[in-house]
Parts: sequence; structure tokens; C-alpha cells
Amino acid sequence: MTYASQLLWNANILTMDDHDTAASAIALDGDRILAVGDRESLAPYVGPETRLRDMEGRTIMPGFCDAHGHIILLASMLDWEDLNAPPIGECRTLEDCLSRLRERAARTPAGQWILARGFDDTLMREKRFPTRQELDAVTSDHPVFVQHISIHLGVLNSAGFAALGIDEHTPDPEGGVIRHMEDGSLHGVVEERAMFDLVSPRLPVFPLEHQVENIARASREIYAEQGVTTALDAGVLDCESAEALQEANRRGLLAVRVHMNPYYYLDRSDPRLQPGGMISVGGSKIMSDGSIQGFTAYLSKPYHTPYKGDASFRGYPAYSREELFSIIEEAHRRGQLLIHTNGDGAVDDALDALEAAQAKYPRSDCRHIIIHAQTIRDDQLDRLDKAGFTPTFFVPHVYYWGDRHRDIFLGPERAARMNPIRSGMKRGLVCTSHCDTPITPVRPFLSIWACVNRLTSSGKPLGPEERISVKEALRAHTINSAWQHFEEKDKGSLEAGKLADLIVLDTNPLECAPEALKDIRVLETVVGGETVFRR
Repeated sequence: MTYASQLLWNANILTMDDHDTAASAIALDGDRILAVGDRESLAPYVGPETRLRDMEGRTIMPGFCDAHGHIILLASMLDWEDLNAPPIGECRTLEDCLSRLRERAARTPAGQWILARGFDDTLMREKRFPTRQELDAVTSDHPVFVQHISIHLGVLNSAGFAALGIDEHTPDPEGGVIRHMEDGSLHGVVEERAMFDLVSPRLPVFPLEHQVENIARASREIYAEQGVTTALDAGVLDCESAEALQEANRRGLLAVRVHMNPYYYLDRSDPRLQPGGMISVGGSKIMSDGSIQGFTAYLSKPYHTPYKGDASFRGYPAYSREELFSIIEEAHRRGQLLIHTNGDGAVDDALDALEAAQAKYPRSDCRHIIIHAQTIRDDQLDRLDKAGFTPTFFVPHVYYWGDRHRDIFLGPERAARMNPIRSGMKRGLVCTSHCDTPITPVRPFLSIWACVNRLTSSGKPLGPEERISVKEALRAHTINSAWQHFEEKDKGSLEAGKLADLIVLDTNPLECAPEALKDIRVLETVVGGETVFRR
């Protein structure tokens, strides 16, 4: 007879199994779940060394499995200057941002980079980016880089451009833009592949030891505190960026598990991309377009507000159709794909390429993931259903950017059905929702709240017909996410044999008012049977 290492009883357990089985006790055998039931039925598992825990009626549920996010990127930005606007941060004007940069420059040795994150031009009073000249006025002694909230754009000062070897004669890469002033000089803003290919890879990185500390800190103080037991890095850009994650894993410093999705071009045989310990490795990431709020997402119809006066502007794809088809075909042959597609034009291209690849090289149970799918149409959801593909929606976007999508980028009709998670579920699709951290903070219960309420930051409903039930929203953040990443046999529900990854809550989400969901607090996070956070 196997005795339990722990027995948690007198609890309200939301198992998230196929039948939503109700339970009041759970027996753990080290890092696995031994049995789930009630105190009486689990009595045979109680031995002389079993730790008995009276949970006093608290709610227990599976730990959250992040559906899409970037823990390595978040960790790398913990030391950057924060330029977020409300409701995330406090910057409301360009001067607020420039003042913070001046203060950072004053305490930074000359020649060192000033790095900032979270800037959102659409939330500034001036409704624009700072120019290169305005950043030059902040400091000429430091290279400066300001990351847009979307991650798809950034701004540099003259010293920053010079440090990267970019000048007014540098050509735009395919799928990217280096903005210029009317006189041909550099504006300061770089978009999409101009940033991803020419800027981001050459920004300074902290020493390995500091990177390891930041990843450990993010896993412990951010993810575990919010009840996330499996974090994601859906877009490992290079093997070097995975090194600190692997080192933190080797040292036992990861408070939560991490699932990695390397970019399609990386060599999967590299030891830094191997699973083991707290790390699992899944499908390949591809970027098909950009950001709606950056006017770089690729739409099938023009933006609601003409971009730079161009009423026909629809954004642009990251790759030509020919190149995208080639990339997706090769990646499909190797395994699962995760394709970033904010605009429905990008979804068209991605689905065309996926269907062509599947027809040429048939694979069963692909679970190719369409990431964000913010403007996906009903006909495209039908194609996903037919092909066996799956969407992960950025539903918190309704809260953070819904007002501006309605008024500026998409217009009322398209904005009302952005992130159409109910439409996806009605078709039988296994749908999830995500925070896309560090784009928005790690707040699973705010994401759940957004799925259920669909309210913007101004409190206005946006697409109420796309609301889902609380139970559906909970599943979208647990078992559905585990399924999307081929981890449903180990994670996502509380069942015998699965990993003992669970959280204890101060409120039962099935019994609280829908508007209070975002305020639920995690009291304890357990990973592999060990408590990694307790309030």
C-alpha cells in the first residue's frame, strides 16, 4: 500500500477533469497526485508519516498553465525603466517618460545603455512616440532604447543608432520599417523586423549570473505569487537567451515549471534547448505579423483610423507569402507550430500555409496554435475546427486596449468581436486565454475576469456576446492550456497520476460575483508537492 506524503482535506476542490468532479480531499505522493476524493475514501492512504492538512474549507484548483507568454523576456526587463501608462503604470505624458529617462541617465555611468519598457504612444496625452531628437535632449552620453508596450516597435536616440551601426542609409529589412523624418533623417522609431533583426539581438545583456537571479526572481515573486505553476517562453529567440533559464533549472532556483517554444530557425539539438527538470520543450514559434496598436498587424480590411492619412492601409506581413509557406512547411514537418497572428489578413496567410503543408505532409493531431487571433473571423474559426488547429486568445486585450481598438484601430464592429473566445468554444475548439507577459502583467484572474465580463478599462462592455462562463474561463487557463502544449497527461487538472501542481484561493471563483473575479487572491502555490508561495 502506498501511503500519501500529504493529505489535504476539508477543501472545496475544483478538479477541472473531464467531468468537473467535485472533491473535498486530495492525497499527494511526493510530486504526484495519488488520489482525489473525500476524507473517508482517502483514509487508506494515510500512513504514520502522512502530513494531514485541514484546509478549513478553502478552494483548491489546478495551478495555472500559461497559454502564451515570455518569462525570459520578462526577466531580462526587470531592471529596465518602467514607462507603462495606467492602468499598468503611471506615465501619462511624453514628459513623464522623458523625466524618468533623465533620472535614469543621471545615475547611470556615461556610455552605458538606458533601456526602458512599456511605452504606449496611444495612452500618452500627445498620442505619439518621442523622436530621436527628444531622446537626444535627454542624454547624449548614453545610448537610449525605449521598447513599445507591444514589443513590436521601439525608439532610439542618436547614440543608440550609432552603437548599432544604423544610419539614414540603412535599408528597411523585409517585413520591417526604419522610420525617417521628411528630410530623410532618422525619426527614431523602428518597427517589426527592423527591431527584431537589427536592434533587439544587439542590445546589451546582463552577465549570466544576473540573468539567472532575475529568472529565479520572476518565477518566485511573479508567477508563483499569481498561481502560475507552468510559465511559458513562447518564442526563445536564440540559444544564448535560454542559457540562464537552464542554469536556473540546474541550480534548483525555478519556483515554477517552464515550457519553452524556440523560434523555428533554432537548432533543436543544442543542449540549451533540451527538456529536463522543471523545463519542457514544445513546438516552434513563427511571427506572421505585428501589433494592432502599432498599426503593424496585417488586416484584411483597412484600419479604422487611416494610418498617416492612408485610408487603404492594412498593416503588413512579416514575410512574403512565398517565404511564409516555405518556413511553415519545413516547421510543420518537424512538429507543432505556434504562429503569431494578430490581424485576420495574417490569419488567412497562416491558415493557407498550414493547410498546404498538412496536405503535402499529413500529420495527425498537429495542435498547431494560432496565437492571439485577435481579429479572427468566423470563416477562419471554421477552418481551424476542420483542420484540428487551436487558438489562444489575448482576451485581456479587451480590458487594456479595447477602448482604443474600438475608437482608433478597428472601429466598433470589429472591436466588438476581437478575441472571440465564445465563438471558438461554440465550434468545439479547445480555446485558451493569455496575458502575453511582459506585454501585460501576469494576472490569470484578470484574464479570467476579462473572459467572463469583457469590460474595457473605462468600464464599458465590448462584445458581450463573446463572454464565456466562469467554469469555461477556468478551463481555458488550466486543462485547455495544458492540452494545447501536449502536456494534458501531466498538468491542467487534479487527477491521480498527474503532477501535484495546485493553488489555494481565498475565494471560490464559481461562487463570487463575476465582477470580483479579478480580485481573487492566491493564498498558496504548490509545485510538485512543495509549497513555493504562501501569502
